[in-house]
Amino acid sequence: MDTRNLNYWTELLWRRRNRVATVAIAVFAMVVVGTIFWPPTYRSTAQILIEDNRAQLLVSPGIQDGSPQRPTVISNPVTEEDLNSERQLLTSDYLVHQAIAGLNGPSSAGEAPHLMGAFGVLLALPEQGYRILHSAPDMTATDSWALSLLAHLSSSVIKRSNIIEVSFTSRDPQWSQKFLSLLISHYLTLHARISHDPQAERFFQQQANLEQAKLAASERQLRAFQLQTGISDLPEQRKSLIERLSALELDESKATAQLASAQGEISALSGLLRTTPQRIGKEVKSVQDLALSQIKPQVMQLRAERADLLTRYQPGSQRVAEIDAKLAAEERILNQENHLEVSERSTDLNPVWVTTDSDLSAAKTNAAALAATQAKLQTEVDKSHNQLNYLVSNESEEDRLQQQVTTDREAYLSYVRKTEEARAAGALNSNKILNVALAQPPMLPLSPLFPVVWLNFTIGFLLAVGLGVAAAEFDERRDPRIYSAATIARETGLHTVAVFSDQGLSGR
Repeated sequence: MDTRNLNYWTELLWRRRNRVATVAIAVFAMVVVGTIFWPPTYRSTAQILIEDNRAQLLVSPGIQDGSPQRPTVISNPVTEEDLNSERQLLTSDYLVHQAIAGLNGPSSAGEAPHLMGAFGVLLALPEQGYRILHSAPDMTATDSWALSLLAHLSSSVIKRSNIIEVSFTSRDPQWSQKFLSLLISHYLTLHARISHDPQAERFFQQQANLEQAKLAASERQLRAFQLQTGISDLPEQRKSLIERLSALELDESKATAQLASAQGEISALSGLLRTTPQRIGKEVKSVQDLALSQIKPQVMQLRAERADLLTRYQPGSQRVAEIDAKLAAEERILNQENHLEVSERSTDLNPVWVTTDSDLSAAKTNAAALAATQAKLQTEVDKSHNQLNYLVSNESEEDRLQQQVTTDREAYLSYVRKTEEARAAGALNSNKILNVALAQPPMLPLSPLFPVVWLNFTIGFLLAVGLGVAAAEFDERRDPRIYSAATIARETGLHTVAVFSDQGLSGR
């Protein structure tokens, strides 16, 4: 703001000071009177803590083992949806009706009639006429009172917390506190009722009985299957059978290797036995050959017969030829044996041959035993393979039956836990142990929410000054006379060279 404008406003306010003072005093007086005579409004507040810790008090079976499937405490964090749901319950029309059900109307609440109340009745007349015109359902006095109470009831969530602040405003501080106490008391009762269904325990118990019957039937099927197949513990049996099969196969491999070694030993001993003489010479002596002494008379006899035949047959006849052949054979034998003595040799069993033959017999016996052992092990291996195949072929059915038993048992235990939790929830509700708690009871308001005297006076003073200046400016614009150089410049666009006051002119 430059000097010219400051001078302008200074001159304006001084020149129109009566107008400014009149308007400012009138406005400020109205604010003061309105503040003094306006009925005070009091607000009572309370705070509700929303939790989810009731599960810590439950002791149903299977909750305390601490496994990942069954944690020790089942607790979920409070979400924004939970907080908004509780806000809706706190400010519901049903809950307000429950809170004022035992009261007789505004008079019993200590609300005295006042000017603003009468003004409100006048404002409600058009709405009542509209309802009559369109045949809307009749609204009782209790319904109207509940709607008016709802208009003064509010709730909000404190930031970054699980606390809901509920407040109620009224012109009577005692009534504000009383109504809010009634509302919260009925809210806790309503919360206990809606958080537990009395039919839940019976329902869960019925379902538990059904699941128990299903569990018994599936266990009977599993036992019958196990008796029929001999399968009691499939994983353990399969593990034991695989270990036994591995041991048998290892023994069979050892027996096969030992049998091959025994057969090789038999082959070696048989070859050695074939090349080893059974007997060995012990002594040699010369004796007369008895065979030669018998052949010579035969030769002499054959010669005599030949001579006799020659007297009767030709030399080329058949009878002479046969005699010649026999004679020639006998003579050849005599010619080969040029002496009358033969050497006689005595022998004995070869000890190497005897040892080799004994070892060969032992090797054949060992090989026969190993072959029998191998055959038996092969039979046991085949039997174990068949048993393992039998287990594998029945594994799917056993798994199905076992899974059915497990499923039925989990379902049964689940309903048992639900039954116990429902019973415990009923006990918690009967003892007013809820997931909501009254963190701060309704407070008796000691100072009014409105009006705030010092704030009204401050605003009234500023408003009075502003309206006074505005009134002065309004009068200035309506006045056709020129009082200052600023007005001349604004109206004509010319600059003012000098200003002479009335006092200076009158002094000359």
